[in-house]
Amino acid sequence: MIQKFLAGVIGAGVLMGASPALAGEWKLDRRACPDLVEDRLDRREDRRDRRVTWSRRDAREDRRDARENRRDEAFTICPVSAFYYAPSPRELRGNRRALERKYRAGPPLRWDRRAGLAYRTVGGRRIYVRT
Repeated sequence: MIQKFLAGVIGAGVLMGASPALAGEWKLDRRACPDLVEDRLDRREDRRDRRVTWSRRDAREDRRDARENRRDEAFTICPVSAFYYAPSPRELRGNRRALERKYRAGPPLRWDRRAGLAYRTVGGRRIYVRT
């Protein structure tokens, strides 16, 4: 009898621990980040340049541009205003004031000592945040 009760309690604990969080999340608006917009425009220009290669000199220039763009994309800095909070439907039914306070607080950030900047990881990539 006690074993069945313990098994039930442990099973309920596993189910409750495995349930998804019902909170919203912070998302990045890529159009509001000037560094990401610049990277996208540079990639577009590189694609156009590669289509038309007239000489060895042009090919070398294309390689230099691609190397510069990779170096530029390695370090991305966005303003904190590029992040927005997307609440879950359940959260919208709750207390609006608490949700507004959470929105104004900004996304949770981590600190990178080497770069001396706060960052947030988006899609496996560090996005440094200028506050």
